Amino acid sequence: MKFGRVACSLVWALVALAPTFGAQPAGEPVVSANPSLAVISRAPAFSLRDPSGQTVRLSDYRGRVVLLAFVFTTCPGVCPLISQQMAYLQAHLKDEKLFGTKASMVSVTVDPETDTPEVLANYAKRYDADAAGWRFLRESPEKTKPVLKAYDEWTKLLPKGELDHPARVYLIDQKGNIREIYSLSFFNEKQALIDMKKLIGEDV
Repeated sequence: MKFGRVACSLVWALVALAPTFGAQPAGEPVVSANPSLAVISRAPAFSLRDPSGQTVRLSDYRGRVVLLAFVFTTCPGVCPLISQQMAYLQAHLKDEKLFGTKASMVSVTVDPETDTPEVLANYAKRYDADAAGWRFLRESPEKTKPVLKAYDEWTKLLPKGELDHPARVYLIDQKGNIREIYSLSFFNEKQALIDMKKLIGEDV
């Protein structure tokens, strides 16, 4: 799969041009280029571990809608914004009694060397992530690389030492199909909530 690439290092300039990408909802949701949420492709399987060492597989979420993000804890811009938006979704999914039962969220680090289990656990606490429905996952660099490649993710070290990676969030349905891919300029928490509830309402 090849999708648009977005650099973390450019996030603040891009945010200024894309006001819908914020932690708090503002205005109307962005209109989706895939309003019917048609199946895009099969979501690649993965087996990773949470900070406690528990193995978590994508197949564990069968029967639930999943929002899958790729982040890293030292990211200066886009990752905190994505995590703030997911915290918003956690609160609203809880309010509607969907969190952890009908819908779950997963954040996978793209920098497992830096993001040790302890570091990742502290990062999750920063956003009050509830492991009942929002897991932060990692693995060794060797085991992480195939997962990143499968989701067309990559990392690149910039001249000033910053890590660059694509800003994408995947919406995966109850059967394990990718139904939407949100980019930096298109990940709006209000729209994501609408999309998740739409998939939850489908007969599966």
